[in-house]
Amino acid sequence: MSIKKIIIKIIGITAEDFENTINVKRHNNATTFKIFKPLSVVLVFIMLIASIVSIVLANSPATITDNFTDTSKIASSANITVSGGVVSLSATGTWTCGDNIVDSRDSKIYTTVLIGTQCWMAQNMNIGTKTAGVNTQGTDCPSAVAIEKYCYSDDEANCTTYGGFYQWNQMMCGSTTEAVQGICPTGWHIPTDAEQYTLENYLKDPGQTCNASRSGAYDCATAGTKLKSGGTSNFNGLLAGFRYTDGSFYYLSSYTNLWSSTQSGTSAWSRYLDSGGTTVSRRLLAKAYGFSVRCLKN
Repeated sequence: MSIKKIIIKIIGITAEDFENTINVKRHNNATTFKIFKPLSVVLVFIMLIASIVSIVLANSPATITDNFTDTSKIASSANITVSGGVVSLSATGTWTCGDNIVDSRDSKIYTTVLIGTQCWMAQNMNIGTKTAGVNTQGTDCPSAVAIEKYCYSDDEANCTTYGGFYQWNQMMCGSTTEAVQGICPTGWHIPTDAEQYTLENYLKDPGQTCNASRSGAYDCATAGTKLKSGGTSNFNGLLAGFRYTDGSFYYLSSYTNLWSSTQSGTSAWSRYLDSGGTTVSRRLLAKAYGFSVRCLKN
């Protein structure tokens, strides 16, 4: 096929249009300007290039990457990857577990990790406005700033590093339903006691026991080691300490408790990790405690 025929086919003009001059008539009078063949060929060439570019763009989803540190401008985490202060925007929905997510409510960025078939946040939740440890948190979640959080020693910098502490009712946003979204971002939820068991049972060593109904006891070796910061699961369970029921803070760098959404009367189930242990403790504790929260993908 000749070059002329290729051009005619791509642009969609007739052979006669290609050969003829282009007549342009000025409105309101009969003056006719003739653009002769040399200029016509130039115009056809420009149209050809534009057509090729549009075809390439239509078949190649665009990805825009730029330096970007103001995460408050990110309204949704869909099709967004953030790494090293650089945000990449993709035209296709390619998010997979292991990518970062951006909480659209306050623009905070969280890492994620796939463990078995479960997609977990690899950081503790840190949403809301700091309230003093001596205060009782609310139960509503109408907005990010309305949610209340405790920070170890009432220091916001500790929330930045370790995440916030939440009383059970605040974490659940007033609900008592298992697996509720609670304070988690859209598409995520507060894990149930059974889902926490799935995690620890998956990470236990071959041949080790892992009793799902234990209470106050340690089990599931060596899931505790794997779940802590630096462990092979990449769950990165920080030993953030906790807020006691009287408003005091204890055991930073020594222990951590992670709430579940499963309650029993005035108490709820949690998982407990300590600095010297290789196992995980399952504990039923008062909802008035302030513990760390990890979210699980729906």
